[in-house]
Amino acid sequence: MSWKLKKKAQDLLASEEGVVRKDWGGRVTVALVYPNSYAVGMSNLGFQTIYDHLNALPSVVCERVFFPDPEDLDEHGRTGTPPLSLESHRPLTDFDLVGFSVTYEGDYINTVRLLRMAGIPLRAADRGPGDPLVMMGGVCAFSNPEPVAPFMDFVVVGEGEEVVGEIVDAWIASAPADPERRRRFIDRLKPLAGIYVPDAYRADYGADGLLEAVVPLAEDVPAVVIKRRLKDVNRFETRSSLKTPRAEYGHMQLLEVGKGCGRGCRFCLEGQVYRPVRHRSLDSLRESVERIARESKRVGLVGACVSDYPWIGELMRLLEEHGVEVSISSLRADSLTEDLVASLARGGHRTLTMAPEAGTERLRRVVRKVISDEQLYEACRLVRRYGIPNLKCYFMIGLPTETVADVEAIPELAARLLERLSVLGPDGHPFGKLTLSVSSFVPKPWTPFQWAPFDDPRALEDKLDVIKRAARRLDTIRVVHENPREAALQALLARGDRRVADFVELAAALDGDWRRALREWDGDPARFTRRLRDPKETLPWDHLDVGVKKAGLLREWERALLPDAVPAGV
Repeated sequence: MSWKLKKKAQDLLASEEGVVRKDWGGRVTVALVYPNSYAVGMSNLGFQTIYDHLNALPSVVCERVFFPDPEDLDEHGRTGTPPLSLESHRPLTDFDLVGFSVTYEGDYINTVRLLRMAGIPLRAADRGPGDPLVMMGGVCAFSNPEPVAPFMDFVVVGEGEEVVGEIVDAWIASAPADPERRRRFIDRLKPLAGIYVPDAYRADYGADGLLEAVVPLAEDVPAVVIKRRLKDVNRFETRSSLKTPRAEYGHMQLLEVGKGCGRGCRFCLEGQVYRPVRHRSLDSLRESVERIARESKRVGLVGACVSDYPWIGELMRLLEEHGVEVSISSLRADSLTEDLVASLARGGHRTLTMAPEAGTERLRRVVRKVISDEQLYEACRLVRRYGIPNLKCYFMIGLPTETVADVEAIPELAARLLERLSVLGPDGHPFGKLTLSVSSFVPKPWTPFQWAPFDDPRALEDKLDVIKRAARRLDTIRVVHENPREAALQALLARGDRRVADFVELAAALDGDWRRALREWDGDPARFTRRLRDPKETLPWDHLDVGVKKAGLLREWERALLPDAVPAGV
Protein backbone atom coordinates (compact mmCIF):
# COMPACT_ATOMS: atom_id res chain seq x y z
CA MET A 1 0.00 0.00 0.00
CA SER A 2 1.24 3.46 -0.92
CA TRP A 3 2.02 5.58 2.16
CA LYS A 4 1.16 8.69 0.14
CA LEU A 5 -2.31 7.40 -0.76
CA LYS A 6 -2.95 6.19 2.78
CA LYS A 7 -1.98 9.60 4.16
CA LYS A 8 -4.37 11.33 1.75
CA ALA A 9 -7.22 9.06 2.85
CA GLN A 10 -6.43 9.76 6.50
CA ASP A 11 -6.48 13.50 5.85
CA LEU A 12 -9.86 13.23 4.13
CA LEU A 13 -11.28 11.30 7.07
CA ALA A 14 -9.84 13.76 9.57
CA SER A 15 -11.61 16.63 7.79
CA GLU A 16 -15.03 14.92 7.89
CA GLU A 17 -17.82 15.21 10.43
CA GLY A 18 -20.28 12.35 10.82
CA VAL A 19 -18.21 9.46 9.45
CA VAL A 20 -19.34 5.97 10.51
CA ARG A 21 -16.75 3.40 11.58
CA LYS A 22 -17.74 -0.14 12.48
CA ASP A 23 -15.98 -3.32 13.49
CA TRP A 24 -16.06 -5.92 10.71
CA GLY A 25 -16.60 -8.90 13.02
CA GLY A 26 -19.56 -10.99 11.86
CA ARG A 27 -21.07 -8.27 9.69
CA VAL A 28 -22.01 -8.13 6.01
CA THR A 29 -19.41 -5.92 4.37
CA VAL A 30 -20.50 -3.51 1.65
CA ALA A 31 -18.26 -1.22 -0.39
CA LEU A 32 -20.34 1.69 -1.63
CA VAL A 33 -18.50 3.01 -4.68
CA TYR A 34 -18.92 6.34 -6.42
CA PRO A 35 -17.07 6.08 -9.77
CA ASN A 36 -15.92 9.67 -9.74
CA SER A 37 -13.80 11.84 -7.47
CA TYR A 38 -14.35 12.24 -3.75
CA ALA A 39 -15.43 15.87 -4.27
CA VAL A 40 -18.14 14.88 -6.74
CA GLY A 41 -19.32 11.81 -4.84
CA MET A 42 -19.61 13.59 -1.50
CA SER A 43 -21.84 16.22 -3.13
CA ASN A 44 -24.33 13.52 -4.13
CA LEU A 45 -27.22 13.20 -1.69
CA GLY A 46 -28.34 9.80 -3.01
CA PHE A 47 -24.89 8.34 -2.36
CA GLN A 48 -24.83 9.66 1.21
CA THR A 49 -28.40 8.45 1.81
CA ILE A 50 -27.63 4.83 0.93
CA TYR A 51 -24.45 5.01 3.04
CA ASP A 52 -26.58 6.07 6.03
CA HIS A 53 -29.30 3.48 5.45
CA LEU A 54 -26.82 0.62 5.16
CA ASN A 55 -24.85 1.63 8.24
CA ALA A 56 -28.12 1.96 10.18
CA LEU A 57 -28.47 -1.85 9.83
CA PRO A 58 -26.70 -3.53 12.79
CA SER A 59 -25.65 -6.45 10.62
CA VAL A 60 -23.87 -4.28 8.04
CA VAL A 61 -20.63 -2.34 7.78
CA CYS A 62 -20.62 -0.01 4.77
CA GLU A 63 -17.51 1.87 3.66
CA ARG A 64 -16.94 4.32 0.80
CA VAL A 65 -14.69 4.02 -2.23
CA PHE A 66 -14.10 6.71 -4.87
CA PHE A 67 -12.31 6.88 -8.19
CA PRO A 68 -8.79 8.26 -7.66
CA ASP A 69 -8.07 11.90 -8.40
CA PRO A 70 -6.10 12.31 -11.67
CA GLU A 71 -2.91 13.21 -9.81
CA ASP A 72 -3.08 9.93 -7.85
CA LEU A 73 -3.50 7.49 -10.75
CA ASP A 74 0.25 7.19 -11.40
CA GLU A 75 0.86 6.46 -7.71
CA HIS A 76 -1.75 3.67 -7.79
CA GLY A 77 -0.08 2.17 -10.86
CA ARG A 78 3.51 2.60 -9.66
CA THR A 79 2.88 1.01 -6.25
CA GLY A 80 0.25 -1.52 -7.33
CA THR A 81 -2.17 -0.07 -4.78
CA PRO A 82 -5.78 -1.02 -5.63
CA PRO A 83 -8.73 1.27 -4.86
CA LEU A 84 -9.16 1.28 -1.07
CA SER A 85 -12.09 2.04 1.19
CA LEU A 86 -11.85 5.37 2.94
CA GLU A 87 -12.79 4.12 6.40
CA SER A 88 -10.49 1.08 6.83
CA HIS A 89 -8.22 1.23 3.73
CA ARG A 90 -9.34 -2.21 2.55
CA PRO A 91 -9.37 -3.31 -1.14
CA LEU A 92 -12.64 -4.05 -2.92
CA THR A 93 -11.80 -7.75 -2.99
CA ASP A 94 -12.21 -7.88 0.81
CA PHE A 95 -15.91 -6.97 0.67
CA ASP A 96 -18.91 -9.24 0.30
CA LEU A 97 -20.82 -6.78 -1.87
CA VAL A 98 -19.52 -3.98 -4.09
CA GLY A 99 -22.23 -1.48 -4.98
CA PHE A 100 -21.70 1.22 -7.61
CA SER A 101 -23.82 4.35 -7.34
CA VAL A 102 -23.92 5.68 -10.92
CA THR A 103 -25.47 9.06 -11.60
CA TYR A 104 -23.78 10.01 -14.89
CA GLU A 105 -23.38 7.79 -17.96
CA GLY A 106 -19.85 9.12 -18.39
CA ASP A 107 -18.90 7.27 -15.20
CA TYR A 108 -19.57 3.88 -16.82
CA ILE A 109 -15.95 3.82 -17.97
CA ASN A 110 -14.65 4.67 -14.47
CA THR A 111 -16.81 1.86 -13.07
CA VAL A 112 -15.03 -0.73 -15.19
CA ARG A 113 -11.64 0.90 -14.57
CA LEU A 114 -12.18 0.47 -10.83
CA LEU A 115 -12.97 -3.23 -11.30
CA ARG A 116 -9.76 -3.61 -13.34
CA MET A 117 -7.68 -1.79 -10.73
CA ALA A 118 -9.20 -3.94 -7.99
CA GLY A 119 -8.39 -7.21 -9.75
CA ILE A 120 -12.06 -8.27 -9.90
CA PRO A 121 -13.05 -10.14 -13.10
CA LEU A 122 -14.81 -7.56 -15.24
CA ARG A 123 -17.67 -9.68 -16.55
CA ALA A 124 -20.16 -11.18 -14.13
CA ALA A 125 -20.01 -14.49 -16.01
CA ASP A 126 -16.27 -14.80 -15.22
CA ARG A 127 -16.51 -14.35 -11.44
CA GLY A 128 -16.14 -17.23 -9.03
CA PRO A 129 -17.04 -18.06 -5.42
CA GLY A 130 -14.22 -15.94 -3.98
CA ASP A 131 -15.12 -12.76 -5.83
CA PRO A 132 -17.38 -10.03 -4.44
CA LEU A 133 -20.90 -9.60 -5.79
CA VAL A 134 -21.03 -6.48 -7.95
CA MET A 135 -24.21 -4.42 -8.11
CA MET A 136 -25.30 -1.08 -9.50
CA GLY A 137 -27.79 1.54 -8.36
CA GLY A 138 -28.47 5.19 -9.04
CA VAL A 139 -30.48 6.88 -11.75
CA CYS A 140 -28.46 5.25 -14.55
CA ALA A 141 -29.52 1.85 -13.22
CA PHE A 142 -33.13 2.51 -14.15
CA SER A 143 -32.52 4.75 -17.13
CA ASN A 144 -30.50 2.38 -19.32
CA PRO A 145 -28.00 0.05 -17.62
CA GLU A 146 -27.39 -2.07 -20.76
CA PRO A 147 -23.93 -0.65 -21.70
CA VAL A 148 -22.63 -1.93 -18.34
CA ALA A 149 -25.06 -4.82 -17.79
CA PRO A 150 -22.46 -7.55 -18.57
CA PHE A 151 -20.26 -6.23 -15.72
CA MET A 152 -23.03 -6.38 -13.09
CA ASP A 153 -24.16 -9.39 -11.07
CA PHE A 154 -27.39 -7.48 -10.48
CA VAL A 155 -28.87 -4.02 -10.88
CA VAL A 156 -31.26 -2.17 -8.56
CA VAL A 157 -33.92 -0.64 -10.79
CA GLY A 158 -35.48 2.23 -8.87
CA GLU A 159 -35.21 3.86 -5.49
CA GLY A 160 -32.97 2.01 -3.05
CA GLU A 161 -34.05 3.09 0.45
CA GLU A 162 -36.09 -0.08 1.12
CA VAL A 163 -34.48 -2.61 -1.17
CA VAL A 164 -30.94 -2.37 0.27
CA GLY A 165 -32.16 -4.05 3.47
CA GLU A 166 -33.76 -6.86 1.45
CA ILE A 167 -30.51 -7.43 -0.42
CA VAL A 168 -28.63 -7.73 2.87
CA ASP A 169 -31.25 -10.17 4.21
CA ALA A 170 -30.86 -12.32 1.10
CA TRP A 171 -27.08 -12.43 1.58
CA ILE A 172 -27.41 -13.39 5.26
CA ALA A 173 -29.91 -16.12 4.36
CA SER A 174 -27.38 -17.67 1.95
CA ALA A 175 -25.20 -20.20 3.78
CA PRO A 176 -21.69 -18.75 4.22
CA ALA A 177 -19.92 -22.09 3.79
CA ASP A 178 -21.90 -23.09 0.69
CA PRO A 179 -19.67 -23.14 -2.44
CA GLU A 180 -22.81 -22.31 -4.39
CA ARG A 181 -23.53 -19.24 -2.24
CA ARG A 182 -23.14 -16.80 -5.12
CA ARG A 183 -25.70 -18.62 -7.27
CA ARG A 184 -28.13 -19.17 -4.40
CA PHE A 185 -27.92 -15.52 -3.41
CA ILE A 186 -28.68 -14.37 -6.96
CA ASP A 187 -31.60 -16.84 -7.10
CA ARG A 188 -33.02 -15.25 -3.94
CA LEU A 189 -32.79 -11.82 -5.53
CA LYS A 190 -34.57 -12.66 -8.79
CA PRO A 191 -38.12 -12.53 -7.35
CA LEU A 192 -37.50 -9.20 -5.57
CA ALA A 193 -39.25 -6.21 -7.12
CA GLY A 194 -36.75 -3.88 -8.76
CA ILE A 195 -33.91 -6.40 -9.12
CA TYR A 196 -32.51 -6.98 -12.61
CA VAL A 197 -30.02 -9.84 -13.14
CA PRO A 198 -28.52 -9.20 -16.61
CA ASP A 199 -27.06 -12.72 -17.04
CA ALA A 200 -30.62 -14.09 -16.76
CA TYR A 201 -31.51 -12.38 -20.06
CA ARG A 202 -30.42 -12.73 -23.69
CA ALA A 203 -30.27 -9.87 -26.18
CA ASP A 204 -31.47 -10.81 -29.68
CA TYR A 205 -30.58 -8.80 -32.79
CA GLY A 206 -32.08 -8.81 -36.28
CA ALA A 207 -30.32 -9.16 -39.61
CA ASP A 208 -30.35 -5.36 -39.89
CA GLY A 209 -28.34 -5.12 -36.67
CA LEU A 210 -31.19 -3.62 -34.65
CA LEU A 211 -32.12 -4.94 -31.24
CA GLU A 212 -35.19 -7.20 -31.47
CA ALA A 213 -35.73 -8.19 -27.83
CA VAL A 214 -34.18 -8.77 -24.41
CA VAL A 215 -35.47 -12.21 -23.47
CA PRO A 216 -35.55 -13.92 -20.04
CA LEU A 217 -33.76 -17.27 -19.98
CA ALA A 218 -35.86 -18.93 -17.26
CA GLU A 219 -39.48 -19.01 -16.14
CA ASP A 220 -38.70 -17.52 -12.73
CA VAL A 221 -37.25 -14.37 -14.33
CA PRO A 222 -39.72 -11.56 -15.10
CA ALA A 223 -40.03 -10.54 -18.74
CA VAL A 224 -40.21 -6.92 -17.56
CA VAL A 225 -38.40 -5.59 -14.48
CA ILE A 226 -40.62 -3.12 -12.63
CA LYS A 227 -38.99 -0.12 -10.97
CA ARG A 228 -38.86 -0.11 -7.19
CA ARG A 229 -40.72 2.98 -5.97
CA LEU A 230 -40.77 4.38 -2.45
CA LYS A 231 -44.46 4.82 -1.67
CA ASP A 232 -44.13 6.83 1.54
CA VAL A 233 -41.25 9.32 1.33
CA ASN A 234 -41.89 10.39 4.93
CA ARG A 235 -40.70 7.00 6.19
CA PHE A 236 -37.10 7.82 5.32
CA GLU A 237 -35.24 10.98 6.17
CA THR A 238 -33.17 11.99 3.17
CA ARG A 239 -30.45 14.37 4.29
CA SER A 240 -26.68 14.33 4.25
CA SER A 241 -25.02 13.33 7.49
CA LEU A 242 -21.41 13.82 6.41
CA LYS A 243 -19.78 17.24 6.22
CA THR A 244 -16.49 17.88 4.49
CA PRO A 245 -14.69 20.99 3.21
CA ARG A 246 -13.44 18.93 0.24
CA ALA A 247 -16.78 18.82 -1.65
CA GLU A 248 -18.80 21.48 -3.46
CA TYR A 249 -21.71 21.25 -1.03
CA GLY A 250 -19.67 19.83 1.82
CA HIS A 251 -20.00 22.93 3.98
CA MET A 252 -23.78 22.51 4.25
CA GLN A 253 -26.31 19.80 4.96
CA LEU A 254 -28.43 18.68 2.02
CA LEU A 255 -32.12 18.01 2.56
CA GLU A 256 -34.46 16.43 0.02
CA VAL A 257 -37.94 17.99 -0.07
CA GLY A 258 -39.45 15.34 -2.33
CA LYS A 259 -39.04 13.07 -5.33
CA GLY A 260 -40.11 13.75 -8.88
CA CYS A 261 -41.33 16.73 -10.85
CA GLY A 262 -44.78 17.32 -12.31
CA ARG A 263 -43.67 19.68 -15.07
CA GLY A 264 -43.08 17.02 -17.75
CA CYS A 265 -40.35 18.79 -19.74
CA ARG A 266 -39.90 16.66 -22.84
CA PHE A 267 -36.10 16.41 -22.57
CA CYS A 268 -35.91 15.65 -18.85
CA LEU A 269 -35.09 12.15 -17.61
CA GLU A 270 -35.58 12.95 -13.93
CA GLY A 271 -39.05 14.35 -14.53
CA GLN A 272 -40.12 11.00 -15.97
CA VAL A 273 -38.36 8.23 -14.04
CA TYR A 274 -39.10 9.60 -10.56
CA ARG A 275 -42.83 9.73 -11.15
CA PRO A 276 -45.21 10.04 -9.45
CA VAL A 277 -44.34 13.28 -7.67
CA ARG A 278 -44.06 12.69 -3.91
CA HIS A 279 -43.49 15.65 -1.61
CA ARG A 280 -42.28 15.16 1.94
CA SER A 281 -44.73 16.59 4.43
CA LEU A 282 -43.93 19.83 6.20
CA ASP A 283 -44.13 18.00 9.55
CA SER A 284 -41.46 15.48 8.53
CA LEU A 285 -39.23 18.26 7.21
CA ARG A 286 -39.75 20.19 10.46
CA GLU A 287 -38.11 17.31 12.36
CA SER A 288 -35.22 17.28 9.89
CA VAL A 289 -34.76 21.05 10.17
CA GLU A 290 -34.64 20.85 13.97
CA ARG A 291 -31.87 18.24 13.77
CA ILE A 292 -29.98 20.18 11.12
CA ALA A 293 -30.13 23.40 13.17
CA ARG A 294 -28.30 21.65 16.02
CA GLU A 295 -25.46 20.62 13.70
CA SER A 296 -25.21 23.22 10.96
CA LYS A 297 -26.24 26.75 10.05
CA ARG A 298 -26.56 26.15 6.30
CA VAL A 299 -28.78 23.78 4.34
CA GLY A 300 -29.14 23.02 0.64
CA LEU A 301 -32.67 22.10 -0.41
CA VAL A 302 -32.69 19.30 -2.99
CA GLY A 303 -35.42 18.30 -5.42
CA ALA A 304 -36.22 18.27 -9.13
CA CYS A 305 -37.95 21.64 -8.74
CA VAL A 306 -37.66 22.99 -5.20
CA SER A 307 -39.64 26.15 -5.91
CA ASP A 308 -42.62 23.93 -6.81
CA TYR A 309 -42.70 22.42 -3.32
CA PRO A 310 -46.30 23.16 -2.21
CA TRP A 311 -45.29 24.54 1.19
CA ILE A 312 -42.09 26.32 0.16
CA GLY A 313 -43.12 29.55 1.93
CA GLU A 314 -43.76 27.79 5.24
CA LEU A 315 -40.53 25.81 4.88
CA MET A 316 -38.47 28.95 4.28
CA ARG A 317 -40.02 30.61 7.35
CA LEU A 318 -39.29 27.49 9.40
CA LEU A 319 -35.65 27.56 8.34
CA GLU A 320 -35.39 31.26 9.19
CA GLU A 321 -36.90 30.65 12.64
CA HIS A 322 -34.09 28.16 13.32
CA GLY A 323 -31.44 30.54 12.01
CA VAL A 324 -30.54 28.29 9.08
CA GLU A 325 -29.29 29.83 5.82
CA VAL A 326 -30.69 28.26 2.66
CA SER A 327 -29.25 27.35 -0.72
CA ILE A 328 -31.43 26.15 -3.60
CA SER A 329 -29.84 24.58 -6.66
CA SER A 330 -32.28 25.79 -9.35
CA LEU A 331 -35.57 27.67 -9.45
CA ARG A 332 -38.39 27.97 -11.96
CA ALA A 333 -38.94 31.55 -13.11
CA ASP A 334 -42.71 30.97 -13.16
CA SER A 335 -42.83 29.77 -9.55
CA LEU A 336 -40.49 32.41 -8.14
CA THR A 337 -42.15 34.59 -5.52
CA GLU A 338 -41.08 37.81 -3.83
CA ASP A 339 -41.13 36.11 -0.42
CA LEU A 340 -38.86 33.32 -1.67
CA VAL A 341 -36.32 35.69 -3.21
CA ALA A 342 -36.39 37.90 -0.10
CA SER A 343 -35.75 34.87 2.08
CA LEU A 344 -32.83 33.75 -0.08
CA ALA A 345 -31.35 37.25 0.04
CA ARG A 346 -31.59 37.35 3.84
CA GLY A 347 -29.79 34.01 3.92
CA GLY A 348 -26.81 35.44 2.04
CA HIS A 349 -27.63 33.99 -1.39
CA ARG A 350 -25.25 35.55 -3.95
CA THR A 351 -26.34 33.69 -7.09
CA LEU A 352 -29.76 32.64 -8.29
CA THR A 353 -30.01 29.88 -10.89
CA MET A 354 -32.72 29.33 -13.50
CA ALA A 355 -33.00 27.06 -16.56
CA PRO A 356 -34.78 28.71 -19.52
CA GLU A 357 -33.19 25.96 -21.72
CA ALA A 358 -33.99 27.82 -24.97
CA GLY A 359 -33.64 31.39 -26.20
CA THR A 360 -37.08 31.62 -27.81
CA GLU A 361 -40.56 31.04 -26.48
CA ARG A 362 -41.30 28.87 -29.54
CA LEU A 363 -38.54 26.40 -28.73
CA ARG A 364 -39.49 26.43 -25.06
CA ARG A 365 -42.97 25.29 -26.11
CA VAL A 366 -41.37 22.48 -28.13
CA VAL A 367 -39.51 21.19 -25.06
CA ARG A 368 -42.55 21.95 -22.87
CA LYS A 369 -40.69 24.47 -20.76
CA VAL A 370 -43.46 27.01 -21.07
CA ILE A 371 -41.80 30.04 -19.51
CA SER A 372 -42.26 33.42 -21.16
CA ASP A 373 -39.59 36.05 -21.67
CA GLU A 374 -41.61 38.35 -19.42
CA GLN A 375 -41.46 35.82 -16.56
CA LEU A 376 -37.68 35.70 -16.97
CA TYR A 377 -37.53 39.51 -16.92
CA GLU A 378 -39.61 39.60 -13.74
CA ALA A 379 -37.23 37.12 -12.11
CA CYS A 380 -34.34 39.48 -12.93
CA ARG A 381 -36.21 42.41 -11.46
CA LEU A 382 -36.81 40.43 -8.24
CA VAL A 383 -33.15 39.44 -8.02
CA ARG A 384 -32.09 43.04 -8.54
CA ARG A 385 -34.62 44.38 -6.02
CA TYR A 386 -33.31 42.14 -3.25
CA GLY A 387 -29.63 42.66 -3.98
CA ILE A 388 -28.67 39.19 -5.25
CA PRO A 389 -25.91 40.23 -7.65
CA ASN A 390 -25.50 37.18 -9.88
CA LEU A 391 -27.75 35.11 -12.11
CA LYS A 392 -26.91 31.80 -13.75
CA CYS A 393 -29.02 30.50 -16.64
CA TYR A 394 -28.90 27.04 -18.21
CA PHE A 395 -29.44 26.70 -21.96
CA MET A 396 -29.27 23.77 -24.38
CA ILE A 397 -28.26 23.65 -28.03
CA GLY A 398 -29.13 20.92 -30.50
CA LEU A 399 -32.75 20.57 -29.38
CA PRO A 400 -35.32 19.09 -31.80
CA THR A 401 -36.65 21.67 -34.34
CA GLU A 402 -33.91 24.16 -33.35
CA THR A 403 -33.12 26.85 -35.96
CA VAL A 404 -30.27 29.33 -36.39
CA ALA A 405 -32.59 32.01 -35.01
CA ASP A 406 -33.10 29.97 -31.83
CA VAL A 407 -29.34 29.82 -31.27
CA GLU A 408 -28.82 33.52 -31.96
CA ALA A 409 -31.66 34.28 -29.55
CA ILE A 410 -29.69 32.90 -26.57
CA PRO A 411 -27.16 35.79 -26.30
CA GLU A 412 -29.88 38.26 -27.32
CA LEU A 413 -32.06 37.08 -24.44
CA ALA A 414 -29.03 37.15 -22.15
CA ALA A 415 -28.42 40.80 -22.98
CA ARG A 416 -32.02 41.68 -22.12
CA LEU A 417 -31.80 39.74 -18.85
CA LEU A 418 -28.56 41.49 -17.94
CA GLU A 419 -30.13 44.87 -18.64
CA ARG A 420 -32.82 44.13 -16.04
CA LEU A 421 -30.39 42.54 -13.60
CA SER A 422 -27.54 45.05 -13.46
CA VAL A 423 -27.30 48.02 -11.14
CA LEU A 424 -24.50 50.55 -10.96
CA GLY A 425 -21.98 49.96 -8.21
CA PRO A 426 -20.20 52.65 -6.15
CA ASP A 427 -17.59 53.06 -8.89
CA GLY A 428 -20.22 53.68 -11.56
CA HIS A 429 -19.70 50.31 -13.24
CA PRO A 430 -22.45 47.68 -13.58
CA PHE A 431 -22.76 45.48 -10.51
CA GLY A 432 -23.92 41.93 -11.05
CA LYS A 433 -22.97 39.21 -13.49
CA LEU A 434 -24.82 36.77 -15.69
CA THR A 435 -23.43 33.29 -16.39
CA LEU A 436 -24.71 31.29 -19.35
CA SER A 437 -24.17 27.55 -18.91
CA VAL A 438 -24.63 25.96 -22.31
CA SER A 439 -24.92 22.20 -22.74
CA SER A 440 -25.54 19.99 -25.75
CA PHE A 441 -28.92 18.26 -25.80
CA VAL A 442 -28.59 14.50 -25.29
CA PRO A 443 -31.73 12.44 -26.06
CA LYS A 444 -32.39 10.40 -22.92
CA PRO A 445 -34.38 7.17 -22.40
CA TRP A 446 -37.87 7.43 -20.94
CA THR A 447 -38.43 10.91 -22.36
CA PRO A 448 -40.55 12.00 -25.35
CA PHE A 449 -37.27 12.88 -27.07
CA GLN A 450 -35.84 9.34 -26.77
CA TRP A 451 -36.41 8.84 -30.52
CA ALA A 452 -34.62 12.06 -31.49
CA PRO A 453 -31.09 12.05 -32.98
CA PHE A 454 -28.10 13.67 -31.30
CA ASP A 455 -26.79 16.66 -33.24
CA ASP A 456 -23.51 16.61 -35.15
CA PRO A 457 -20.73 17.66 -32.71
CA ARG A 458 -19.23 19.95 -35.36
CA ALA A 459 -22.58 21.73 -35.77
CA LEU A 460 -22.80 22.07 -31.98
CA GLU A 461 -19.34 23.65 -31.89
CA ASP A 462 -20.44 26.17 -34.52
CA LYS A 463 -23.50 27.05 -32.42
CA LEU A 464 -21.31 27.57 -29.37
CA ASP A 465 -19.13 29.95 -31.38
CA VAL A 466 -22.21 32.01 -32.29
CA ILE A 467 -23.13 32.35 -28.61
CA LYS A 468 -19.60 33.09 -27.39
CA ARG A 469 -18.90 35.72 -30.07
CA ALA A 470 -22.10 37.59 -29.21
CA ALA A 471 -21.47 37.33 -25.46
CA ARG A 472 -17.97 38.85 -25.75
CA ARG A 473 -19.57 42.21 -26.49
CA LEU A 474 -20.95 42.28 -22.94
CA ASP A 475 -18.34 42.45 -20.17
CA THR A 476 -20.53 41.05 -17.43
CA ILE A 477 -21.70 37.91 -19.28
CA ARG A 478 -19.67 34.75 -18.92
CA VAL A 479 -20.24 31.63 -21.03
CA VAL A 480 -19.37 28.18 -19.71
CA HIS A 481 -20.01 25.02 -21.67
CA GLU A 482 -19.15 21.36 -22.03
CA ASN A 483 -17.30 19.85 -24.99
CA PRO A 484 -19.85 18.64 -27.59
CA ARG A 485 -17.72 15.57 -28.23
CA GLU A 486 -18.03 14.60 -24.58
CA ALA A 487 -21.79 15.04 -24.96
CA ALA A 488 -21.60 12.64 -27.93
CA LEU A 489 -19.95 10.09 -25.62
CA GLN A 490 -22.79 10.60 -23.15
CA ALA A 491 -25.32 10.04 -25.96
CA LEU A 492 -23.64 6.74 -26.87
CA LEU A 493 -23.66 5.50 -23.28
CA ALA A 494 -27.20 6.75 -22.60
CA ARG A 495 -28.72 5.15 -25.71
CA GLY A 496 -26.55 2.09 -26.33
CA ASP A 497 -27.38 -1.59 -25.93
CA ARG A 498 -25.19 -4.41 -24.58
CA ARG A 499 -22.86 -4.28 -27.53
CA VAL A 500 -21.60 -0.91 -26.23
CA ALA A 501 -20.13 -2.83 -23.26
CA ASP A 502 -17.24 -3.84 -25.55
CA PHE A 503 -16.45 -0.15 -26.09
CA VAL A 504 -16.66 0.55 -22.33
CA GLU A 505 -14.28 -2.33 -21.60
CA LEU A 506 -11.86 -1.15 -24.29
CA ALA A 507 -11.90 2.42 -22.96
CA ALA A 508 -11.22 1.11 -19.44
CA ALA A 509 -8.28 -0.95 -20.73
CA LEU A 510 -6.91 2.22 -22.36
CA ASP A 511 -6.94 4.02 -18.98
CA GLY A 512 -10.07 5.98 -19.87
CA ASP A 513 -8.90 7.18 -23.31
CA TRP A 514 -12.37 6.98 -24.85
CA ARG A 515 -11.38 8.88 -27.99
CA ARG A 516 -8.84 6.21 -28.88
CA ALA A 517 -11.33 3.51 -27.86
CA LEU A 518 -13.88 4.94 -30.31
CA ARG A 519 -11.29 4.72 -33.08
CA GLU A 520 -10.40 1.11 -32.25
CA TRP A 521 -13.90 -0.19 -31.43
CA ASP A 522 -15.50 -2.15 -34.25
CA GLY A 523 -18.96 -0.74 -33.47
CA ASP A 524 -20.63 2.25 -35.09
CA PRO A 525 -21.29 5.04 -32.53
CA ALA A 526 -23.48 7.00 -34.96
CA ARG A 527 -25.90 4.06 -35.13
CA PHE A 528 -26.71 4.70 -31.48
CA THR A 529 -26.41 8.49 -31.39
CA ARG A 530 -27.14 10.22 -34.72
CA ARG A 531 -30.01 8.08 -35.97
CA LEU A 532 -33.67 9.15 -35.77
CA ARG A 533 -35.29 6.08 -34.22
CA ASP A 534 -38.46 4.50 -35.52
CA PRO A 535 -41.23 4.49 -32.88
CA LYS A 536 -41.79 0.80 -33.66
CA GLU A 537 -38.16 -0.06 -32.88
CA THR A 538 -37.29 -2.05 -29.75
CA LEU A 539 -35.27 0.18 -27.46
CA PRO A 540 -32.50 -1.20 -25.20
CA TRP A 541 -34.47 -0.26 -22.07
CA ASP A 542 -37.87 -1.65 -23.14
CA HIS A 543 -37.57 -4.64 -20.77
CA LEU A 544 -37.65 -2.23 -17.82
CA ASP A 545 -40.81 -0.55 -16.51
CA VAL A 546 -40.22 2.74 -14.71
CA GLY A 547 -43.89 3.70 -14.65
CA VAL A 548 -43.86 5.70 -17.89
CA LYS A 549 -46.03 4.46 -20.77
CA LYS A 550 -44.40 4.36 -24.18
CA ALA A 551 -47.65 5.39 -25.88
CA GLY A 552 -47.75 8.56 -23.78
CA LEU A 553 -44.14 9.41 -24.63
CA LEU A 554 -44.85 8.89 -28.32
CA ARG A 555 -47.87 11.18 -28.11
CA GLU A 556 -45.68 13.89 -26.57
CA TRP A 557 -42.98 13.37 -29.23
CA GLU A 558 -45.56 13.88 -31.97
CA ARG A 559 -46.94 17.00 -30.25
CA ALA A 560 -43.44 18.46 -29.97
CA LEU A 561 -43.00 18.23 -33.75
CA LEU A 562 -46.22 20.10 -34.56
CA PRO A 563 -45.69 23.62 -35.97
CA ASP A 564 -46.97 25.34 -32.82
CA ALA A 565 -45.60 22.75 -30.37
CA VAL A 566 -48.92 21.93 -28.72
CA PRO A 567 -48.48 21.64 -24.93
CA ALA A 568 -49.30 18.33 -23.28
CA GLY A 569 -52.92 17.67 -22.47
CA VAL A 570 -54.25 19.81 -25.34
